[in-house]
Amino acid sequence: MHGKLIKWKDDRGFGFILCEHNQQQVFVHISAFPTSSPRPKVGELLDFDIETTADGKTRAINISREDSLKTKTSPIKLSKTPNKTTKKISLIIALILVVLIAVSVSQ
Repeated sequence: MHGKLIKWKDDRGFGFILCEHNQQQVFVHISAFPTSSPRPKVGELLDFDIETTADGKTRAINISREDSLKTKTSPIKLSKTPNKTTKKISLIIALILVVLIAVSVSQ
């Protein structure tokens, strides 16, 4: 399921998600979020599963944040072509080597 966190009581550790599918409010407890994730914020887009408890109430479980999923899937692109600074450094090193070889040959 997908939805948006519409209410959050940080001091109590729970809130409500508005489910996109049926526009119902679903209870969510802080324990449904990954332990290493930051505190929930109203307005966050969430992916979740719904569980029915023994007393017949529903709640969201297995929360994942859509924003963090997008961040995790965007790869870091490294340039394979040398930039101008790298070319200049390579040229300076090559010139120094040529001078050193010329000096050692002339002695």
